[in-house]
Amino acid sequence: MEWLGPRHRRLVLAVAAAAGLVGALAGLTVACFVLGARLWAAGFALATLAAAPLLGLGPGVDWWRHRRRGPRQVHRSRPEEFGGG
Repeated sequence: MEWLGPRHRRLVLAVAAAAGLVGALAGLTVACFVLGARLWAAGFALATLAAAPLLGLGPGVDWWRHRRRGPRQVHRSRPEEFGGG
């Protein structure tokens, strides 16, 4: 069994990509502001705010796809390979 399955790798990749996008836009905002391009800085600031919800998109989609439906199933016995006490 792998420590990080394919589903969670995709989730980490989506969050990392969104964080990179938001970080790049924030960096461009600061760079434009320092260079005196206030209109461009304002545009990049608005783009940063618009892109910020992307950080929650990956976890939100993961939760939506794998939420429990109906009552929780209770097992009568544990399998042999389960281990434990």
